[in-house]
Amino acid sequence: MKFGTTFSHHQLQHLSCSVADALDKAIELKLDYLRICTHWDEIEKIEGEYDWSQLEKIINACEKKQQDVVLTLGVKAPRHPEFYFPNWVENKDLRNPQTQEKILNFIQQTIKKFKNLSCIKYYQVENEALDPSGPDNLTIPLSLLKREVALVKKLDNKQVIVSLWANKLSKRNLLPKLAKTADIIGLDLYYQQFISKILGKSLYRGPADSHQKMVKLLSKLDQETWIMELQAEPWEDNQQDYLAPNPQSISPQKLKSFYQQASQLPVSAIFFWGFEYWFYQLKKNNNNDYFDTISEIIASQPQSNSDSAVH
Repeated sequence: MKFGTTFSHHQLQHLSCSVADALDKAIELKLDYLRICTHWDEIEKIEGEYDWSQLEKIINACEKKQQDVVLTLGVKAPRHPEFYFPNWVENKDLRNPQTQEKILNFIQQTIKKFKNLSCIKYYQVENEALDPSGPDNLTIPLSLLKREVALVKKLDNKQVIVSLWANKLSKRNLLPKLAKTADIIGLDLYYQQFISKILGKSLYRGPADSHQKMVKLLSKLDQETWIMELQAEPWEDNQQDYLAPNPQSISPQKLKSFYQQASQLPVSAIFFWGFEYWFYQLKKNNNNDYFDTISEIIASQPQSNSDSAVH
């Protein structure tokens, strides 16, 4: 099994944490991969003018420390608000030809900027592309996703990941469509997702499919399958509950349980979701339990740090 996590400088800044210190900590974990996100609205604030400074700091540090990276591409990236349109993009209709060309151009510029760095091992094109999300429940059209993947393949020969929301695998039935688009299928899996409050009590749910059903669905794939997000932080109603001392939706013990369940699926890599939360707990509350738990999981299973795909 390979291991990774997503490193979101946006979320770290939101939690008032040092991005540089957090990156040092992330690299210290010796995970196989860090998933680093490109945010279009941050990089191309003015059309045709690119500010790579923040992303360069992160990726150059990974290059220096020989930390392998999965780089996300496109308009959609992990974490709220999901879609990262710059303000100058007036038409946010993802079926609009001009809008599509602008997205494709941003992908091309990103690959051109970073393709020669040895730490970049994979690209993830969009995030949960076919799943509705964000304030307007937008989706990336399949035709656009295919064009994006084709462009990436033309510009670089690295393997491409596409991801989907795995809590509704059979209901949304997106696996057959995605399976034809990329080299690796990524799953986002949450076992304690906040749903609502009734009489002050929070209610949660996990995947709609049973473990056995998920195994059956995934076993039909020819592609390698990774878990790009395995819940390892709270999913709560609000920020106050998210930062509460003992959130109901996560704990180090629950993290272990989630990993034990997920590792029984036919997957060859698991990326733990919530690094920024673990770092916040360490810096604000002197709580190292989450990092200790992740380290224990990594140490419990021998792994090779080669960058070749596991098939």
